[in-house]
Amino acid sequence: MLKMVETFSGIGAQEKALRNANIEHEILNTADWDVNAILAYDYIHNGNPISSIYDNMKKDELLKILSKYTLSFDGKKPAKLEMFEKQNIEFLRKLCFSIDRSKNLVSVTDINGQDLPDDMNILTYSFPCQDLSAAGYWHGNKGGIDRNANNRSSMLWQIERILLERKEQNLPMPRFLLMENVRDIMAKRNLANFDMWKQSLVDMGYSNYVLTLNASNFGVPQKRVRAYMVSVYVNGDTQLKEIIDNFFEENNLENIKN
Repeated sequence: MLKMVETFSGIGAQEKALRNANIEHEILNTADWDVNAILAYDYIHNGNPISSIYDNMKKDELLKILSKYTLSFDGKKPAKLEMFEKQNIEFLRKLCFSIDRSKNLVSVTDINGQDLPDDMNILTYSFPCQDLSAAGYWHGNKGGIDRNANNRSSMLWQIERILLERKEQNLPMPRFLLMENVRDIMAKRNLANFDMWKQSLVDMGYSNYVLTLNASNFGVPQKRVRAYMVSVYVNGDTQLKEIIDNFFEENNLENIKN
């Protein structure tokens, strides 16, 4: 069974895909700092809120809980506590409950390697695309995934930090990593940084497989091209790497045309 941690979880597209494909899985943790995404994820995947310990809490108690997290109302910048003070108590209760029920670790910037469960075998990271996309580029977002860009897309390197912390502490590494993003991650202006990321994963013991797929070839009535990378933890096992290389060669999804 897949035991998954969804970082940059949004509304949970990966989990929904596993459900639709009838693949047995368990979500061990999610991670997203956007308040609206947190509420939406919980409602979509878990249904209406139910009675909880937060029902009897006062506003100051709820604010104290939320002050521990780095949260955002727009997905761009951290929200100040005053913004939560302006919200009604029912909203605060739902937010606290949604974080708990979705097992949300909230912002990846606050996650340490040891915070992730040792029994996870897949980690997904569909990090923000705004500073990678062509549209973003023409609006002046030219930092891409540069380590020092200090933008949304450079949050990718938080995943590197988390994985390196696990590696350095001899903690179990997730067997699979799944990245999804716009295909502009492989554009000329971003390619050097993407290659750096792939090499970092290789240095950690992963073997990478990059695919460019169009949703219209998989039963979706929309032309939506995205880049995917599956990274498999081989940890220097050349025989295992050869088996996996052969698998991806024989099952190349790029060959599927609708």
